[in-house]
Amino acid sequence: MATTTSLPGLEAFLAELGLNLGPIPFFAAADVLNKPIDIYHSYLAEHVQQLVDCDRGLVYDSIQPANTTGNGDLDVVLPKLKLPGITPKELAGELLKKFQSHPLFTLPFKDGIHLRFFFSPKTIPRILFPYINDRKAVYGVDPSLGLRDGPDSGRKKVLVEFSSPNIATEFTTAHLKSTILGAFVANMYEAMGWDVVRINYLGDWGQHLGLLDVGWKKYGAEQVLKEQQDQFRYIHDLYAKMLDELKPELEAKKKARDDGENAVELETQGLFAERDASFKQMEDGQPDAIALWKTLRDISIAYYVEIYARLGIKFDEYSGESQVSLNPEAFTDVETVLKEKGIYTEQDGAWIIDYDEHGAKLGTSTVRRRDGSTTYLLRDIATVFDRFKTHSFDKMIYVVCEQDMHFRHVFKAVELMGEADLAKKLQHITFTKTGGSSAHLLGDILNQCETHMREAMNAIPEEYPFEDCDAKAVGINSLVIQELSPIPKKAHGNGLGFNPTTSFEGETGSNLQACYARLCSAIVATGALPTVEEIPNIDYSSLWEDPDAPWCELLRLLTRYPNVVSSAFKSLDPVTILSYMFTVVEQLTLCLDEVAEDESEGEGSNAQSKYTPRAVLYENVRQVLENGMKLLGMAPIRK
Repeated sequence: MATTTSLPGLEAFLAELGLNLGPIPFFAAADVLNKPIDIYHSYLAEHVQQLVDCDRGLVYDSIQPANTTGNGDLDVVLPKLKLPGITPKELAGELLKKFQSHPLFTLPFKDGIHLRFFFSPKTIPRILFPYINDRKAVYGVDPSLGLRDGPDSGRKKVLVEFSSPNIATEFTTAHLKSTILGAFVANMYEAMGWDVVRINYLGDWGQHLGLLDVGWKKYGAEQVLKEQQDQFRYIHDLYAKMLDELKPELEAKKKARDDGENAVELETQGLFAERDASFKQMEDGQPDAIALWKTLRDISIAYYVEIYARLGIKFDEYSGESQVSLNPEAFTDVETVLKEKGIYTEQDGAWIIDYDEHGAKLGTSTVRRRDGSTTYLLRDIATVFDRFKTHSFDKMIYVVCEQDMHFRHVFKAVELMGEADLAKKLQHITFTKTGGSSAHLLGDILNQCETHMREAMNAIPEEYPFEDCDAKAVGINSLVIQELSPIPKKAHGNGLGFNPTTSFEGETGSNLQACYARLCSAIVATGALPTVEEIPNIDYSSLWEDPDAPWCELLRLLTRYPNVVSSAFKSLDPVTILSYMFTVVEQLTLCLDEVAEDESEGEGSNAQSKYTPRAVLYENVRQVLENGMKLLGMAPIRK
């Protein structure tokens, strides 16, 4: 049996099925080796083109996947054919009369200006199952998309910056969302063949480090730290304690501003002054200050490496604002160009960029403060050039909550510096903050997810097809789905607000995992799977002979998976895949329920003719669900 992973192999495979289709028609827009729908699309376009006097490419472009399976599988949008002298409705009537039977399609039906086609249920499993089996884990993705143009030019490189917590401060809901969404973005690019560099850009530079330095000396933390088992938690608690001590001064500063008084003088006194002086020592590179900074950074990275591993995430690089802050030349190079290009303006002792003056309508932003210290904007601009020098990337993506204006400032500054091509390589993926409790340690969040899931499993064990040892993975998987959903579900009855929804109803991670586990059990119950050679020749009529049964609908959904992934890759929106996965789960549940009903009525014992086709379908559904779950960042649990 020929394989379907090359064009000659695919055409030989179709010939072996005896469908008398002839060679696959060539259309530049078709991707028949990665999208099975495009096989049908190509044959349909050729058939329609033979019935109308129209450009081949125009015919292909007039055909699109139906928006829902209820409207068919492929849809000819008749106005797109641009045929003169005939209305789309008249054309639909004529084509209906001319369209003859085709092995890949049932007869079309007219729907206004659309001509809709269903795939023939007789041929879907014979084509689709070997197609998926030949690709397995790569079904749905196209690794060739990551190749640079030209022979032997290698893969494209993308840098994805995500998570990016601040040293010693709390891990917020925004950091959690960035972590999970950023991992998804990185997974998508990696699956599409790109060389992906995952970067965690730590907030390891700034006034909060100066405040921590003050507390470090005040409370003899260097000695106390040696006695701590959880050193990260200790520095976190120390910072929280210093923040409490600073609170009266922060409130006094706010009151002064509210009263229209000058608050600048307050920043030169008390804990404000101590904090700023300590941070200035770091900026000046004083050995003791840098030694402390390194200690805090090392402790933080060691903690996060261990905790991120529980999410299945491994960063290739832990960088941070310190990387350019400790390299004065990085700032000098940027500021020199800003001045030479006339972009830099001095204002009240500070250096700014007035974007409005350069036609950008982005207002004004400070690049260097009046005290000479750097801002996020200068550090991020310098980081762009530093990373491009190191990685020569084709694209760099920031997955950061809100801050849209900040990144527009960064990208525009790079462009104004004469690096328009580099600026086009930069992208910011944003999201809004969610409600609920805002900040904790990441390890605590994951621990509570596990505890919450274990409690739910123990409370109603008959509803959870998992063992107690699975609670950790199930809890984390459910958290991933919750954070990637368009409207995160609100947690109830807990203090942290990070607990994943445990309900088996609706579009929840628990429901997805339970259905996957149920499917795996059904595969085991059906016995050994047929061989690769047997799969195309099995009698699959039991999957489609009853038009009211859910099996054929599930088959048709499987053909759509690569198109769904392609759409998600273009938008980098996980909801595209999530919505599809839950549609599959809904249809699969109907199928599994029907089997359970058959077995309860005693039909299962002598329904061997149904077992084999169902077993093949189950395995292909499992493969698609597993592929999608891994892209989303889940770790499928087989039972």
